[in-house]
Amino acid sequence: MIWSLIILCGVITFLIRFIPLSGIISSDLPLSVKHTFKYIPLAVLTPIIVNDLSIIENNNLFLIENFKLYAALIAIIVSIIWNNVLATISIGMASFLILSNI
Repeated sequence: MIWSLIILCGVITFLIRFIPLSGIISSDLPLSVKHTFKYIPLAVLTPIIVNDLSIIENNNLFLIENFKLYAALIAIIVSIIWNNVLATISIGMASFLILSNI
């Protein structure tokens, strides 16, 4: 039973990746589907980032001594002001290093 589920999951995963690249279906998507694609990175990355920023050790929630959270807030402000990925990452990492060593 377990092996059949593993094989089924492998076949489904293969088909999900193969069918769009093979040309079996048309590559022209409706405009509404194309517009929703821009929200996929936001929906996928937000839970990962929030989880990493909020839980530090032993699944405890720390807000006052959380240097990653403060560095992320600085990076968000930099991102809003300059709209530059390199500046956001550089200043965010630098602020985390400075805050964690103070």
